[in-house]
Amino acid sequence: MRFGYVVRGALYVIPGLLALGLATGRHRTEMTPAAAIQAIGHQPFGRVLLAVVAIGLLGYSLWGFARSLFDALGKGGSLHGLAQRFGYLTSALAYGGLLVLTLHLILHSDPGESSSWVVRVRALPLGAWVLGAIGVGWIIGAGLLQIVSGWRRTFEADLDLGVSERRWASGLGRVGLISRGVVFTVVGILLVTSAVRANQPEGTTMNSALLEILHQPFGRVFLVAAAIGLIAFGAFSVLCARWMRVRVGRRSVPSPL
Repeated sequence: MRFGYVVRGALYVIPGLLALGLATGRHRTEMTPAAAIQAIGHQPFGRVLLAVVAIGLLGYSLWGFARSLFDALGKGGSLHGLAQRFGYLTSALAYGGLLVLTLHLILHSDPGESSSWVVRVRALPLGAWVLGAIGVGWIIGAGLLQIVSGWRRTFEADLDLGVSERRWASGLGRVGLISRGVVFTVVGILLVTSAVRANQPEGTTMNSALLEILHQPFGRVFLVAAAIGLIAFGAFSVLCARWMRVRVGRRSVPSPL
């Protein structure tokens, strides 16, 4: 689980650095955790590095299932607690998907071609409604609630912090969670837009959200802020390998971690 936090951190630091490069005039490239995994695979000893990433993703995905199914953070069975645990289940599935991608790269050296999940959902009966509902849920759950948690610093309840560490945890966690929440809110808005406009179903990734930020007035300034925030979140995630604590059966303040 703790090594999983390190790997997750790297998968946010790399897109953050790429977004910072784009904001300062470098060429455009994909800025997502999946693209970060592919970039790792292109390094010397890429398959070995990907195997290390796979171990971390497996650990973090299993930790998501433990938080959801076994209530490893003590969220309880209230409506709010169950909502938090459902979020952990969603996280476990998402990082499990990245694990599948990593294993595919280890075995085949390329990501393969597959249509966007957004396209597949949009093609289902009532697919536009389903996609719109996913987008609204993404805006509220992955976006706004994460911003609120970062601003109120409720994430600190799940961390075992010394006096000297609290300042770092508070600063990095607050900036990182708010920034990721803003980016994920934009992703949710793009999902809703894709549900309404069938001719634009693809632009629904973190990469699309960062590009959307870039295209706004003063876009480069906002993209730099978002990039720094993602890097801060990545650093915060790495440090959670030390700070996170498991408290089975005890209730705590809800956290998006």
